[in-house]
Amino acid sequence: MSTTLFFLVPIGMLAVVWTLCFVGVCFPTSGEAQAYSNYILQETSLVAYWPLSDLPNTPLPTGAPALPPPPTDSTGLGTAVDFKSNHNGTYLEPPAYVSGTTTPQIGNNPKLNLHQPSILPGDAFKPGSKNLPACVDFEGGYVSIPWAAGSPSLAEFTLEAWVKPKWNSTVFNWDVFSARTNMGTGFVIHINAINGQNHWVLNIGNGTELVVFDTNVEAAVAGSLTYVAVTFASTNGTTGTLSLWINPASDDTSTPPTANFTQTVTYAAIDQTEAVTFFIGAGDNEDAQTPRTQDGGAGAPLVPFQGLIQSVALYNSALQPTDLASHFADGAASDT
Repeated sequence: MSTTLFFLVPIGMLAVVWTLCFVGVCFPTSGEAQAYSNYILQETSLVAYWPLSDLPNTPLPTGAPALPPPPTDSTGLGTAVDFKSNHNGTYLEPPAYVSGTTTPQIGNNPKLNLHQPSILPGDAFKPGSKNLPACVDFEGGYVSIPWAAGSPSLAEFTLEAWVKPKWNSTVFNWDVFSARTNMGTGFVIHINAINGQNHWVLNIGNGTELVVFDTNVEAAVAGSLTYVAVTFASTNGTTGTLSLWINPASDDTSTPPTANFTQTVTYAAIDQTEAVTFFIGAGDNEDAQTPRTQDGGAGAPLVPFQGLIQSVALYNSALQPTDLASHFADGAASDT
């Protein structure tokens, strides 16, 4: 081999690696490649990321804070690992419904099916990986996430997730993510399927109560894959712009997508000195209503989700429209 060729070969290999990283598909050196997940983890304002790809009985990561035990008569199925930091959660199946409670939304025995086939075409993986992309099939079970005092402020935020509903009923609400308190702070993202509306609805705390905003945006039909993102961009620390994004698409950065819904709102973030609980796939068990499984007991949160959820990410900034479009494109692309 000539001296010139000897130097050109490694340079050429470096160029190939640089090209792969440049287009957002820079795989980790461990060989456990998850294109979409890696892309999300590069966002500087990312606070927590739950891929929901965990196997049953996944233990807590080494050194992570201990999680509380399951509520009375509930079953814990393992850890919902936060890939970003230590906001890990627990997969929980609540007890069977008991007499005297409200009409069950989902059967008599709520459950979760973990490590189901991935619903993200762009969440590519290397064959033989031990950490394959996967989702969770929610059937009344949920993820409970302790949000400790001192956690990052969500005075501005973005919440994004991929969902694939499978309900046939149009008489219930279905929560995707709940981060709220009874003090009228925080937010909830859910689908209102009552009376056949099937709209995305946002509940935003104003410091006194949760205000309901019906976006009038049609929610996903059963069996369809949907990327949903909600952003809040503050203008003065009290008010700002609340936006809903459904499958945002953009051909280039000069033509960013527009939100499906925008509204100027008053928003009060959860006090950073307060320890609360967030939920994926359910509502809130601090609500004044009776928990859905046990009268006056520790039952499960309200309005459980029915369907598949994957790659839930929470940020402490309002991501730009082009960022959201990139996330959607990267997750939806089958050739990533």
